[in-house]
Amino acid sequence: MMRSFASQSKMKTIQLYLLIVLLPSVVVSGLWTQWRMHQLEEERMADAQQMANFHKNYLDRFIGETVTSIETIALTSNPEKESHQYIESILAKAHHNDLRLSGLYFCDIKGNMLFGSHPLQKQVNVYDRDFFQSVLETKLTTISNAYYGRLTGRYIVTIGTPILDSSQQIKGVLLAVLRLNYLASVMTELTPETDIQVFDRNRFNILEAGKTVHIPAARKAEAYLDRIPWSAAVAVEPISTLNIAAILIISLISSIITTSILFLVLKIWLLKRQSLKERMQTEAQKLELVGTLAASTAHEIRNPLTGIKGLITLLSEKHQDEEDQYYFSVIQTEINRINQIVSEFLVLGKPTAEHRQNHNINEIIKELQPIIESEAHLHNVEFIISLPPKPILIHCTKDQVKQVLLNLTKNALDSMSRRGNLSLSVIAKNNECIIKVKDTGEGIPKERLHKIFHPFYTSKDTGTGLGLVVCKRIIEMYDGTISIESIVNKGTEVTIRLPLMHK
Repeated sequence: MMRSFASQSKMKTIQLYLLIVLLPSVVVSGLWTQWRMHQLEEERMADAQQMANFHKNYLDRFIGETVTSIETIALTSNPEKESHQYIESILAKAHHNDLRLSGLYFCDIKGNMLFGSHPLQKQVNVYDRDFFQSVLETKLTTISNAYYGRLTGRYIVTIGTPILDSSQQIKGVLLAVLRLNYLASVMTELTPETDIQVFDRNRFNILEAGKTVHIPAARKAEAYLDRIPWSAAVAVEPISTLNIAAILIISLISSIITTSILFLVLKIWLLKRQSLKERMQTEAQKLELVGTLAASTAHEIRNPLTGIKGLITLLSEKHQDEEDQYYFSVIQTEINRINQIVSEFLVLGKPTAEHRQNHNINEIIKELQPIIESEAHLHNVEFIISLPPKPILIHCTKDQVKQVLLNLTKNALDSMSRRGNLSLSVIAKNNECIIKVKDTGEGIPKERLHKIFHPFYTSKDTGTGLGLVVCKRIIEMYDGTISIESIVNKGTEVTIRLPLMHK
């Protein structure tokens, strides 16, 4: 039986651990990992965008400087004033000094390449090229899209600049072929660990720099140039499997630690709750045992006591000796004490609410006032009563309420060995009758305060440990509450709350 119970308890603990620790930890760590990955992706995308803007600015500056340089050469290359040999030497010198260019060529207005910075291997005509037509139409410097060069045999990008005479008529076109591999090498040196692609207006990949790997469309940041319709795309570094695993493990461990702490707190709370429940069950069993004993033995005890009391009365009348009378009075006192204990047992064992009526608590206290005042006088204690002017009605049995108040005031008086104050006050608040019994006695230590309503617990040599238990049982019969606050060497305050009855 015990083994089966232990097995069930262990199984419940495992189930609770799975429900509170493992499952939430897995879910939370998974959600946290997704959120953290999303956050890292946004951070890396922002870094890539910043890098794309950096290369975009560099390309804008590169194109601007190159165009300015070519336009300057075009101004000094007037075929009307200078010979072709002289212009050819200028182009060769400019090409030798400018690493950005792979070649400079002079074309007539029909698109024929006449000469260049190095000897032409074959006759080439570029009249059909879009950029050449744009130069003729606009008389402005134009940059081509990437196209397959007839002279170079590879994809190139060319800058075309018109050579104008004094009347602003085109006498020729200066072509400058950009050295894309030089541009790529410079960009690689600037950011060697960054993958970069440059696209023209037709989305043709002009050049690649960095690691030169393919950049998926969803994994790149792109910035568009200001001077020409090109764009610089930078690859977003992917999150490695190792990083994902590290994030997942750290979040899982953190979640397990947090949920384990919550599990321990919950387990402790459940144990305290179980302990409190078991303690309440034990107290209820005690009361039930007392009730059973009271129901079965109270009358049997009282019947012989009645006979004994009668015989003692007769004997006391027959024997008038002073010493005999003393013994008879002691016997009578002890018999009365036994009757009182039996009565308390009966209240505990089988509480009743017979003959309940609406009573004014003020009137009940006024009836008790002479008794309490006489007891207070014997203890050299000042007794103070504070009652409201209006009646306060509660539904109760008068004698039982009297029993509670007498018991509480007696305990208060017993706690004041010397002079002191005892106060009894009544107020009506929030549909409740609040009765307070306050003394300036020795008080109750904290370690004993939670035990005072336990059956048979008492600090008095002659006490039964049932007085306060009886008080609590009676108050709870009327749907009320009783609580005690106490400070050692300062006093104790008992608060009773009972529901009000309205007329």
